[in-house]
Amino acid sequence: MAALSSFCPIVATQCAQFIMRRMVRFGRSKIPFLLILLIATLGSKAVAQKSPDFAGEWVLTLGKRIFLAVSLTPEPGGTRYSGSILRPQHFLTASAGSFSSINGPAIHYLIVRSSVKQNCLSLTTQNPSDKSDEDTFELCITGESGSLRIDLPGSASWPVTRQRGPITIATDWDSTRTYFLDDTDVDNPVMQQIFQADQKDRQPGIGKIDWAVVAKSDAARRTATARLLAEGKLHTGEDFERAAFVFQHGDSPDDYLLAHTLAILAVARGQASAMWIAAATLDRYLQSINKPQIYGTQFLTKPKQATTQEPYNRGLVSDAVRGSLGVPSQAEQEERRKRYDAESSK
Repeated sequence: MAALSSFCPIVATQCAQFIMRRMVRFGRSKIPFLLILLIATLGSKAVAQKSPDFAGEWVLTLGKRIFLAVSLTPEPGGTRYSGSILRPQHFLTASAGSFSSINGPAIHYLIVRSSVKQNCLSLTTQNPSDKSDEDTFELCITGESGSLRIDLPGSASWPVTRQRGPITIATDWDSTRTYFLDDTDVDNPVMQQIFQADQKDRQPGIGKIDWAVVAKSDAARRTATARLLAEGKLHTGEDFERAAFVFQHGDSPDDYLLAHTLAILAVARGQASAMWIAAATLDRYLQSINKPQIYGTQFLTKPKQATTQEPYNRGLVSDAVRGSLGVPSQAEQEERRKRYDAESSK
C-alpha cells in the first residue's frame, strides 16, 4: 500500500483521471495493473469510513418526559452491541406519535442479539419474565439524533436523541389517557385569543349580529388558525377544540370537514367536551352538501321565518346516543328552536 499511496497521492476522482492518462502513455499492457490499483484505492477509502457510534443512551420522550431509553455498549470489533431497553412494562401504540394503556413498572429488556448495517443497528430484546418473548427493533442514527422502530411491517418510527447524563424514566403515566410525542399541558395562547375573538363576535345574540362584518373576521381567523396548524403549533386537546370552532364558522364543506377532523383530534387528546363540536361539525357538513343532519345541532334562522332544523334525519340517532355526545334530546331541541323564534322576533 505504500507504493500505491505514493503512486496515487490524490483524491479518487483525480486518481482515475491520472490513471487514464497513464493508460494512454504506458499502452494497453498496463491497463489491468492500473485498474487493480484504482479499485484497491477506492476500496481502501470505503474501508476507512467510520461506522456510526451507537454507544450511549438514546431516549424517546413524550413531551418533556422520558418514555423509554436504549442503553448500548460496544462489544469487541464494533459490529455488535450489548445493553438494554428500559421502558414501561405495558403500552399500546397505534401511530407514530400516540401511546396509550401505559402501565406497570419500568423494566430492563436485555439486548440478546444485535448487528450493524450502515447507519442502523438491529437489536433484539428479551422479556426478563418470559425468555421466549422477544422484540426486534431498528435504531438508525445520524449524529446525536435518530429513529427507533419495532421491526414489523407498517410500524412507525419514533424520534430518539442521545442523552448525556443521568436518565430518569417517567412512571406516573395515566393508563386511561393517550399520550403524544408533542405532549404538553400548555395551550397555545394565540389560539386562545383567536377563539375568544370568535366567541365575542357572536355574543350580541340572534338577530343582533352584523354577519357581513363577522364573516370577514371569521375568514381572517381561519387563515391564522390554518397557519398555526401548518407550523405544528397546536398540541393540546383544547387547542384543537378551539380550532374546530373556528372552522365550524367557515363557509364551505371543506371548512366543516376540517373542523370535524380537528374535533376528533381534540377528543383523542383528552378533551371530552369536544364531543359536542364533533357532532355539530358533522351536522353542518352534511347540510352543506345537501344531506340531512343527524344529531340536530344546526338551527337556521331567517328574518320573518320560523327557525328550522331541516333537513334533519331524526330517526337515525337515538336520544341516548345524543346524550353521550353532549347533544340535547329532540324535545330539548324543540324548546331551543322556540326560544330562537322568540329572540329573533324582538
